[in-house]
Amino acid sequence: MSRKVVVQRWLIGLAAGAAIFWACSAVFDFFETLGGGPVRSAADYRKQDIKTREDGKRVIGGLRPGAGAPDRMREEGSTSCVDDLGFDGDDVTRKQPHYKWGLHYAGEADYLADLDRLRTEWKRRGWTTEDKPPAKPLNPDHPTPQWPGIRTTDDHGVTISIGINWYTGKPTLSADGGCIRYKRDARVTARKLTGAAGGKSPAQKGAVTYGDGVQVSIGPVQRITPTPEMTGGDAPAAHTYRVPVTVTNRSGAPVELRSYDIGSYVRGNPGIKRLLSYPSELSAGGPHRVSEGEVSRLEYVFTAETKPSQLDLAYGPGELHSSYEWRLSVP
Repeated sequence: MSRKVVVQRWLIGLAAGAAIFWACSAVFDFFETLGGGPVRSAADYRKQDIKTREDGKRVIGGLRPGAGAPDRMREEGSTSCVDDLGFDGDDVTRKQPHYKWGLHYAGEADYLADLDRLRTEWKRRGWTTEDKPPAKPLNPDHPTPQWPGIRTTDDHGVTISIGINWYTGKPTLSADGGCIRYKRDARVTARKLTGAAGGKSPAQKGAVTYGDGVQVSIGPVQRITPTPEMTGGDAPAAHTYRVPVTVTNRSGAPVELRSYDIGSYVRGNPGIKRLLSYPSELSAGGPHRVSEGEVSRLEYVFTAETKPSQLDLAYGPGELHSSYEWRLSVP
């Protein structure tokens, strides 16, 4: 067999292998897209949620004064970001950070001037602007102004659009971060642990600062005398302790606290019982919302018949932040 024939067959085999690889990649990409995209982490979802909020607020800040308030936003639900085909596993879920803000203009001229201002800014940033025709009125009780709209996708993959809401007939800004599939357990982790946090040597208090700016501090443990209301009329235990938890939210999105965010280790805390009616903010069962820039202070209460040498706890604020251990000294 000549060398030329060998080379030709080698090239044909290489081309065939490349074609098969491309076809497999295309099929994988197709089913991945059909399934809602790649599986990311809960921390990735948190980042995109924060960016979506911030990008929408930033656009409002560039509009004429009084056109809109950055903090007056509402969350939009999505019927398209669902797992109709069963692609999500037991530890995988999906959400779509999507927010809208109502805008106010004295007339069409002011509205169009803001659209022109945005076109210029988006072009400067290298973003493609898509013009949207006026929406057709669908609600006869709210005549819709025939004003056009615009849309772009920014560097964070957030789709920003301004137009007339088809139902209310009022100008609206939308920021859509897209549908995100993520693993529930791959949460936001800490960048700093101090004091009792980390579960090493007992200390009066400790703190965990997360990568997105949320901070949790716990302690010091305080011995208290329980009231009949605290024990439900039962005889009080010999030892009752109040454990203060402070959540400071310096991130760009709310944190939702739940009653089961805190836990204790049976082997580490023999004979210790947590009173489930505390904190009162969480006793109703629903999440307690800590908005951006806010501080929330909660009090957990534990009882024991025999004084414990220390109190071992695990705590993580909400479903998107990792849980860490605290080893608290007891007075």
